[in-house]
Amino acid sequence: MKRKPLVGITYADTAFRDEEMRIRTYVTRKYSQAVQRGGADAILLPFTTEKETLKRYLGLIDGLLLPGGEDIDPRYQGEEPSPRLGIVNPFRDEFELQMAGLAFAAKKPTIGICRGCQVMAIALGGKLIADLVSMPEAIQHIQQSPRWATSHKVKIMPESRLCSLLKTTETFTNSFHHQAVRVLPKTLRAVAWSGDGLIEAIESLDDRFFVGVQWHPEELSLSDDPSRSFFEEFVAAV
Repeated sequence: MKRKPLVGITYADTAFRDEEMRIRTYVTRKYSQAVQRGGADAILLPFTTEKETLKRYLGLIDGLLLPGGEDIDPRYQGEEPSPRLGIVNPFRDEFELQMAGLAFAAKKPTIGICRGCQVMAIALGGKLIADLVSMPEAIQHIQQSPRWATSHKVKIMPESRLCSLLKTTETFTNSFHHQAVRVLPKTLRAVAWSGDGLIEAIESLDDRFFVGVQWHPEELSLSDDPSRSFFEEFVAAV
């Protein structure tokens, strides 16, 4: 019997307490369910900074999924914190930025969702818009409708890998973010945009499977054909 591919999903199930703050990070079952519906098995990868463990993770899995979540510490972009910076999890930042960089170097098929897309960009030298409120022409990117509902349109570059994954050059997506990629590293390119010109997806310039989207296809994969295809084609690649 043919073995199903194994997709690793990062998370940082850690907590720290100071006088006023306690942080916990979790991963919703929607990610693993979307991967499983695509035809793969899924495994959670807990936080580590051990180099040998990180390498072992990469050797164990056939593909990597970097999920959504908190803001990323702007120090990794060489910048100061914006007054609108949200919760930051130092454990998760260190872990996922290392995993993204190692996965890119190892040519391990990787997808990033929302925060995961931003992690991919920063890990390779990119920068973010600190808060979309600073964009006077921005449309609503934190929708007030349910997570399974679509909110705004995204246009996808023809001939891009993302276009082949979604099987369309235009789709409606959901949206739950106040930051987005501003400066791309030299190794990545933008391949999708919202109506206000915001970068909605990135991918590797070469033939590596390294694709990040700013929306949440795992929330739409039961009812939306492009979102379902996104996970099926990712699994087919790994």
